Amino acid sequence: MNSRMPKSEGSLLSPVPQVVSYGEEGFALSPVVWLVTGVDTPPAALLQVETSLYLAGVKEVEIRSTPPEGGTADTAMPVVIYMGKFPANQSISDALNLLGATPPEALNAEGYVLAAGSTDSGTHMIVLAGIDENGTFYAAQTFSQLIIKKHHFGWIPSVVVHDWPSMPVRGVIEGFYGPPWSHEERLNQLSFYSKHKMNAYVYAPKDDPYHREKWRTPYPQDKMEEIKQLVDAAKRNHITFTFAISPGNSITFSDDTEFQDLMNKAQAVWEIGVRSFALYLDDIDPALRFPRDKEKFGGDHNPPAAAQAFLLNRFNDEFIKTHPGAKPLITVPTEYYEEGTSPYREQFAALVQPDIIVQWTGIGVVAPSIRVKDAQFIHGIFQHPLLIWDNYPVNDFDRNRLFLAPLYGRDAELYKEDEIIGITANPMNEAEASKIPLYTMAEYMWNPSGYEPEASLQKSLLEFSGGREMKALRLFVESCYGSLLNNHKEPLSLQLEPLMDAFWELKEKGAFTAEAKELLHQFVELKNVPDQLHHLGNPNFLKETEPYLLKLSLYGAAGEAAVQLVLMEKEGDASQADIQRVILERLVEKLVSIPQKLSLSVMNLFINRVIGREALTEGTKADSPAPTIY
Repeated sequence: MNSRMPKSEGSLLSPVPQVVSYGEEGFALSPVVWLVTGVDTPPAALLQVETSLYLAGVKEVEIRSTPPEGGTADTAMPVVIYMGKFPANQSISDALNLLGATPPEALNAEGYVLAAGSTDSGTHMIVLAGIDENGTFYAAQTFSQLIIKKHHFGWIPSVVVHDWPSMPVRGVIEGFYGPPWSHEERLNQLSFYSKHKMNAYVYAPKDDPYHREKWRTPYPQDKMEEIKQLVDAAKRNHITFTFAISPGNSITFSDDTEFQDLMNKAQAVWEIGVRSFALYLDDIDPALRFPRDKEKFGGDHNPPAAAQAFLLNRFNDEFIKTHPGAKPLITVPTEYYEEGTSPYREQFAALVQPDIIVQWTGIGVVAPSIRVKDAQFIHGIFQHPLLIWDNYPVNDFDRNRLFLAPLYGRDAELYKEDEIIGITANPMNEAEASKIPLYTMAEYMWNPSGYEPEASLQKSLLEFSGGREMKALRLFVESCYGSLLNNHKEPLSLQLEPLMDAFWELKEKGAFTAEAKELLHQFVELKNVPDQLHHLGNPNFLKETEPYLLKLSLYGAAGEAAVQLVLMEKEGDASQADIQRVILERLVEKLVSIPQKLSLSVMNLFINRVIGREALTEGTKADSPAPTIY
């Protein structure tokens, strides 16, 4: 990436574009801006640009259908913005040529060109040109990120961006066990996905009874209305809404009546706008339970695979292929994470129609890494398009943890494998907190080659906080950092451990005041994190994370009391030492009573050493129990 723009002004584009070239200068947005659009300009893109211009101080946006002919000697030409598809739109192509921003011969679907500069005649011009409607929408989003305030005016750099997504499918699957998100949370999430150029959302909450347990039962009218609102919101945000059903625990695969129930369920949501469907067969006992199925499929090489393939193929033939505009059917096989092949996988691959998409979690339910060689091997088994169901940052297998670290462990070259069509991330039950790691996953999905985990996390925190209380937010995130993906890394423990070591080493020498002050300073910062994060103005986030924040604050207070206890003992002040010991032991009792866990094991060791007994019972490592199912 060629970037001649000052880093502070040009480094926050997200996701990181494929190719960016900055010129030496930029220009201020004029009070009146001319916006030239075509019939192919998406309404959401137009709204995005208009909103961004007004927020930048533009007084009037004049929408035109034809290019301007130029100003007069007495009237300065306003900034002109062209929006629409290319190369079909000739005015868009002409504007790109004037700015010397001719796009590559072929851009991927959803790609775009953004160019801003001045023509030889002195006209300031911006072009937002997509290869399709999604591309134009994404160009509008990048434009919004490029505008900065300069001398109280909106200002945009001279720049050319050629950008496209590396992965066709990029999004989120609400596929966790436990309390599903609320309707308001889902709507908020869709806006977040759109902002970060994700284009897929799969509705599959395991504990929505109408998704799994009561899959035959139609949704009540109020719930159907909510789903319709989600479908409409997804469409506005250029997101494919996939409706998933998980009938595998109770369906009779060969029963015509039950199949009709399935068709009716799908038809009901088709009528409110759903065009993408998934039938999930994960986390079930694959053994056939009903006499009719045993009779029909019992003689097959692998009866469960035969029964499942029968259902999938029938739904594909009788619903998907009879509904023009329906997208390819998606499924999750029962063996979705195992390392090797099996009779079930081989028969499933042989019998399921080749256009049906298979989701795969990587090797392991929560895959520490997903490598190109693994994808190639698994595709060789299934012989179907693979859509990765990435079980990060999901925490339903350990409801007493948050996973807030950036995405690690995914090969940068995965997108080059034709068999991988994309990724859907499985988030946490905590919707607001999930946004922090999901930001980084969106960056990886769009441009894996340009993805840097720590840089992406820093941008995520800046957006999440609005630039407020960044240090406190960072401390909290680092206290909820360790996961299978990063080998249970504990940044705060790594930061505190050398200070603690120096504290103990110098204690023996009788001169450790400076080290004690530094350690106290660190503990006070931890103690104050909750109060500082209240300034973010995000009550939902505070509610979700309350016990974790409380525990972090208690750790800080306990650390402070522990240092004071050692200091008092060293000074021979037995009375004050006893007071600090009582304070510390009470704090330890509170800490032990909170089941939520943090990536801060060094604190347990430090407190234990101070009071001379097993202080905390939650263990000395922030490692998670091995998950079994999702």
